[in-house]
Amino acid sequence: MPTAAKLIAGMGLAITATIAAYYFMLDQEDYRIGPSFVLGNFSVGFFVGWFSLGRNPGHGNFSAIASGFRALFLLVIVSSMIFSMFLAFITMQRQTSRELMDLPILWLEITLKYSVMAMTKEVVITLLIGGCLTGLATYQAGRRWS
Repeated sequence: MPTAAKLIAGMGLAITATIAAYYFMLDQEDYRIGPSFVLGNFSVGFFVGWFSLGRNPGHGNFSAIASGFRALFLLVIVSSMIFSMFLAFITMQRQTSRELMDLPILWLEITLKYSVMAMTKEVVITLLIGGCLTGLATYQAGRRWS
């Protein structure tokens, strides 16, 4: 059932993920990342916010901030895994010498590589501020409009 807390959580994490993806794209001049990366992160952010943070916004301001960080951590993991799976399939198509059984190992390698590359100052600050604000806004929306 849609609630105000779920909507606020989904939109808040979607906006946070979009801004963080934009900063990540600015830092990565070596790799070509298209606008589908930003749209994909917007979608992942909305669904993670809706299903994770919207269901459990916390009970109090400190708990709301902790819930925002929890949803943010989940957002980073899910987004990096989806993006890495896409890149692993592209890499497997280009390199015909690899076997299909190498796909999970390649997927983990790309996930770890891009997760470390994404932890720049701008991205981390954006994620932390967005997680705090989204957690607090979701808590207030759930408290006032339920």
